[in-house]
Amino acid sequence: MKRINFTALVLFSILFFNAANADVVEIKLVDAQDETRGWCVDLFAHLTRAIPLGGFQGHDCFLFFGKGPQIDQGFDEELIAESRFRLPYWDVCMTLQEPKHHSYIAAEPCSDDPAQKISMHDDGRITPDTAPELCLTIGSITIPGGGRLAPVGARPPADNNDIPQIRRMTFDNCSDDPAVAVLQTWTTRKGEFVPEERSIPSRFLLIEAD
Repeated sequence: MKRINFTALVLFSILFFNAANADVVEIKLVDAQDETRGWCVDLFAHLTRAIPLGGFQGHDCFLFFGKGPQIDQGFDEELIAESRFRLPYWDVCMTLQEPKHHSYIAAEPCSDDPAQKISMHDDGRITPDTAPELCLTIGSITIPGGGRLAPVGARPPADNNDIPQIRRMTFDNCSDDPAVAVLQTWTTRKGEFVPEERSIPSRFLLIEAD
């Protein structure tokens, strides 16, 4: 009974958040890459147990659910303007682990720690104030999340069209190289979901020969 009540409480909290999330936004990569849902900054967490498990990662965006930004991707919109990236449901903030290239992006309880002062710029770059040479960077390699991958060609491609997908995310040296800059350029998003056009093919979908 306690387990059922706990699960009900978690579900109620999620529904309540969805009903009051008008002031939260996704942090989304401008370029769609291989994902029509878009790539978002995501908290590595166990959703059904409501337990954060680690820092931040790249994940397909959840706006397509039709319920607005979700609890592990919905950042406080007003605080972004104050150089703070906070997930209000969890009360954790994006935190620079180390001021060096390829730094892990931690999710720590929000505080006055200078490592949590992170700014979003007009050009779409997101940089720590203590290390402005570093940019929030999503990896270029996509892997399936949750092990839910149908072998390519074994079933219709639609089976893989909406599987969870993840990419590594770090603070890397900012770059003007177009191949890198495209992985460092972000925007905010909320409202109605509109599928995006892929800029590169998905390696998980069947590509028919000409």
